Amino acid sequence: MRLRWLRFLLPLALLAGLGGALASCGGGGGEEETAVSSKYAPPTAPPDNAQKGGTLTVISSGDVDYIDPGAAYYQYTYMIDGALDRPLVGWPPDETQKPQPDLAESEEISSDNKTLTFKLKSGIEYSPPVNREVTSADVKYAVERALLPGVANGYVAAYLGDLEGFKEAEAAAKKDPTKAPDISGIETPDDQTIVFHLERPTAVVAEQALSLPISSPVPEEYAKKYDAENPSTYGEHQVNAGPYMLDSYSPGKEIKLVRNPNWDPSLDFRPAYLDAINVESGFTDTVSASKKILSGSAQINGDFSPPAQGVKLAATQYPDQLTLTPSGGSRYVALNTSKPPFDDINVRKAVIANSDRTALVATRGGPLVGPVATHFIPPEIPGFEEAGGVKGPDLDFVQNPQGDPKLAAEYMKKAGFSSGKCEGSVCNITMVGENQPPDKDTGEVAQSQLEELGFNVNLQEVNGDLMYTKFCNVPKNEPNVCPTVGWIKDFNDPQSILDLTFNGDEILPSNNSNWPLLDDKSINEAMDKAKLINDLDQRAEAWGKIDQDITAQAPAIPWIWDNQANIESSDVAGVINKFNAVHDLSFTSLEK
Repeated sequence: MRLRWLRFLLPLALLAGLGGALASCGGGGGEEETAVSSKYAPPTAPPDNAQKGGTLTVISSGDVDYIDPGAAYYQYTYMIDGALDRPLVGWPPDETQKPQPDLAESEEISSDNKTLTFKLKSGIEYSPPVNREVTSADVKYAVERALLPGVANGYVAAYLGDLEGFKEAEAAAKKDPTKAPDISGIETPDDQTIVFHLERPTAVVAEQALSLPISSPVPEEYAKKYDAENPSTYGEHQVNAGPYMLDSYSPGKEIKLVRNPNWDPSLDFRPAYLDAINVESGFTDTVSASKKILSGSAQINGDFSPPAQGVKLAATQYPDQLTLTPSGGSRYVALNTSKPPFDDINVRKAVIANSDRTALVATRGGPLVGPVATHFIPPEIPGFEEAGGVKGPDLDFVQNPQGDPKLAAEYMKKAGFSSGKCEGSVCNITMVGENQPPDKDTGEVAQSQLEELGFNVNLQEVNGDLMYTKFCNVPKNEPNVCPTVGWIKDFNDPQSILDLTFNGDEILPSNNSNWPLLDDKSINEAMDKAKLINDLDQRAEAWGKIDQDITAQAPAIPWIWDNQANIESSDVAGVINKFNAVHDLSFTSLEK
């Protein structure tokens, strides 16, 4: 996810170093990780005496990727959307395997896995100024508008592209980009029923995708005037069916959420204790921001994970205000395979072979952050063991986590560089990374490792949201290297880890998540077949093999399967949503 968790994951915030604070946690790394996980386990339910009222402040470095739920594809954005929107199915804080009914009252999947039927709850109303009951037609429109170029959804084709009439709808949207196209495979026989007809048996994945913001209802009669623009401006004027509504949005500065006066708590699993939520952006000094949260009142972290100093401060002085949550994601250094020098697989293998991945992990705090990654499916996701587990596939260039300069030189020679290092103008490469620690530190370590191989690296450091939306997510603007990209599960299935990130058929002109721009025909075809497998064991085997094939193509340096660190002020009774690994704003409360 993007997300993630998602789009991305999709950008992942990583646990920073705990330093001496963790010296008492045990001897070996496994013991330490277990002790840390237990000590800082995330609460997934509010306290029995949770208080209603108050305003929570979310402290953030950058901005959401898109305020529009139809385009949102970022772990941090989902944090905000979870308080505003109601998809057909959703994720209570302690649920990680299967989404539960949210806007829907019930659901049914046909025995041939080609049809999904949802019955909507009666009585759910939009926030002002629409003030009417949500209908199934609103959900249909929400999915269809995602095909508009002005909405630029990053995953609709990957997960819902098997809908009957989808290709025709894509063509219609290209012909008239001002009007949401009709998808014939989505039927609304009455105001409370919506049926999704698929050409192939992919209902299991489609159901999971409908837990993402894309299925949150959008009233066509209200939104179509905004959707006629490119980009759509519906996001700034959106109406909401969740417990909160968007009061105001100042890009890069502030997001204000207030209670939705039309929300009925009897129709929702969210308790929604807070009266208001203010998101404040621009805290680019994340060390100071961490101190502000820990020593302040009614504050939590937003789009950033505390850097090393912040987590160490929390662990030593504010241990009850720190939580660590397995993210279900991974981080890697993406190499642009579409142009020189990284269109040469031997150059890519050399870069991975030379990389000291333990040094990259050290920028986040060392072994306690998580194991050094050797491939892309993270632990606890089906297909992880089948792809090689912690050890990884039998590929020489990923075997040494400290790096193997001699092997790297051999691969550079295979690529035609007789000295074993890069030579000539092709070695002048551009890297766009993030400008705040710990991501800044990671990018600079990656830069130095590339320079060891003879590359002349022009490192441009920008805010994290700009790194994605202006550069790494836009193929025509993509640099040679995106050093701090990461991907969190969209849901607990290996397809959500590999499809959007390495399938050449899913490369998009904007909001793209295939950062290496990998387009290997055999891998694309293998993914297409694996999507149709419904037996869970066979599915894990197939996607594990695909992960091995991707790793063999060396499109990126996989370097960590990580945890997520979250911090809060002492008067915050925070609840972490395990599916997204961040604070759940609709379950978090303030102590009086």
